[in-house]
Amino acid sequence: MADKTFRCTVITPNSQVLDQDVTAAVIPAWDGEIGLLKQRAPLLVKLGFGSMRLDAGGGTSERLFIGGGFAQMKDDQLTLLTDEAIPTSKINLEEAQAALKEAEAYQPQNPADSKRRQRDLERAKAMLRAAR
Repeated sequence: MADKTFRCTVITPNSQVLDQDVTAAVIPAWDGEIGLLKQRAPLLVKLGFGSMRLDAGGGTSERLFIGGGFAQMKDDQLTLLTDEAIPTSKINLEEAQAALKEAEAYQPQNPADSKRRQRDLERAKAMLRAAR
């Protein structure tokens, strides 16, 4: 099994959330999902909001909600630098629904507020999808 694995590390500003060998990963890029396997060509990509799936082999997988950032795949090492990485099993559905309602109700006063509202909407919707 070891010959089919690569290292995956997920780092947030507060801690290293994950550091393990995986057989496959699906990450939420800003423009869609990207699947990664061992011996992938080098990649640097901006992350969006969404669910990341990690397959550890033997039929086991893990999912994390990823809140933006960047990912790099190089020399069989996938590294994600992200603002947040939450196991999807720990997402509180009611809190995610409340965040969506709050973002929908927010009335922007200027262009910067409009961008913030759009970001908050995207995050809340992605978190709800990940929780379900």
